[in-house]
Amino acid sequence: MQSEPWLILGIDGGGTKTVAWLASTRPESQILGRGISGPSNQRAVGPAIAMENLDLAVAAAFEDAGLSRQTVLAACLGLAGADRPSDRNVVLQWAEEARVSHRVRVVNDAVPLLFAGAGNGTGIALIAGTGSLAWGRNSAGQTARSGGWGYLLGDEGSAFALGTAALKAVIMAADGRTDATALLEPVLESLKISSTAEIVTAVYSSEIPRAVIAGLAPLLFQPELHDDSAVRNIIHQAARDLATMTDSVARQLQIPAPYPLAVTGSVLLQQKTYRTAILQALAHFGYATPSVTLVPDAAEGALRLAEDLLHSP
Repeated sequence: MQSEPWLILGIDGGGTKTVAWLASTRPESQILGRGISGPSNQRAVGPAIAMENLDLAVAAAFEDAGLSRQTVLAACLGLAGADRPSDRNVVLQWAEEARVSHRVRVVNDAVPLLFAGAGNGTGIALIAGTGSLAWGRNSAGQTARSGGWGYLLGDEGSAFALGTAALKAVIMAADGRTDATALLEPVLESLKISSTAEIVTAVYSSEIPRAVIAGLAPLLFQPELHDDSAVRNIIHQAARDLATMTDSVARQLQIPAPYPLAVTGSVLLQQKTYRTAILQALAHFGYATPSVTLVPDAAEGALRLAEDLLHSP
């Protein structure tokens, strides 16, 4: 496969979807095509499906651009969990076999956030989509992370964590272990079931149970549930969890406040009240309000990192 001049790829992949942007940097930077596919987090769906979805996203980007698929000059892939050597090696092997690019960089999905928009690569990136992670880099180039341990060990404050907490609130109320919660009807309706007894089947029989559970997170932010004590407690704890992760990174890197905070992930981008709760929790740690940037498309930052590869030795 031959390369068109100055063709690059930026990819953002997580536990719900994978987005690929194809661009040309000459004569000026221009997005040519966008592709989207399923999850590419290996810990969520396994290496085979993850690599298949990466391939589908790349193919869709070329199709959207009206170009035949070919090897690009540089590509950056920001993928959930990809800062672990074992996961990164799987991606690099796929990229080589698929002839994706002459130069490939694989980083965790937080890194491109600090390069999106006007970002200069320093500050703290906070992700709360299906999973969660706080990652940062200071002006000296030092990096640190907090969270990102996966849905069995962590992912506090994520859509999955919020959805799990909502299910537990409903189940415990049904058992009589806690007071009744107004979450019951919205959860049953969302799962398309008529009783709590059907929750086990609805969740465990799904092809990707994590996606089903994460899909319940928006229910917690419905205005009519604002006064429900279970809902308030869930949001309060989740916001504190994300604030604690952010605070941990700031302390490790000794980043002074107010620091740049780039946020992404469905639950953070779509729920302003959740972002406000997180900032309020950060204030309790003694921080001035960070300068918050919403990053709807981390693939933009991945493209900038891919372009940087063109100028590296």
